[in-house]
Amino acid sequence: MRDRRLAVRYAGALLAAAKREGTLAGVAESYAAVLEVCRAHPDLRRFLEGPQVAEQEKKQLLTSVFGPRLEPLLLRFFHLLVDKNRIEYLLDAGEQLALLYEAERGYRRAQVTTAVPLPGELESGLREQLERIAGAKIIMEKRVDPAVIGGASVTLGDQILDRTVRTQLERLRDRLRQAPLRGR
Repeated sequence: MRDRRLAVRYAGALLAAAKREGTLAGVAESYAAVLEVCRAHPDLRRFLEGPQVAEQEKKQLLTSVFGPRLEPLLLRFFHLLVDKNRIEYLLDAGEQLALLYEAERGYRRAQVTTAVPLPGELESGLREQLERIAGAKIIMEKRVDPAVIGGASVTLGDQILDRTVRTQLERLRDRLRQAPLRGR
């Protein structure tokens, strides 16, 4: 199991270096494109993560496939991951960089779970409320789960705002179980 903190550190270092160079937007966009390619081609990931493949071959592949299209800083970062035997963090670091870049631009992600898809006016109202709570623009990741019955559950960073009918029913059940019974 990979250590998420290490991915966060690598992403943070890349973000800081890209800011210093003034290439942050380009690095973030290019990294997102690399992630798409890696997800679409699992063989590429297996090759890069394979212990039987020499480091030099991995670097050559990265350079030939991505090199001409990437900022030099990002290509050096990928080579650093190879050198440090951390290439398996390529996807995790990229996802963390995307989150850090969004935060840098004043955005936060919110995972919203509802029983049915939200109509447009409810979605925009919820987004406005979340933006007031977060003090940032919100990127909503919507998920439909009929088990919530009604209402919504929102995860915003480490906060969970659960206003689902299911949770309210569970709380009511717990209160009723704890209520003293009066016998006749």
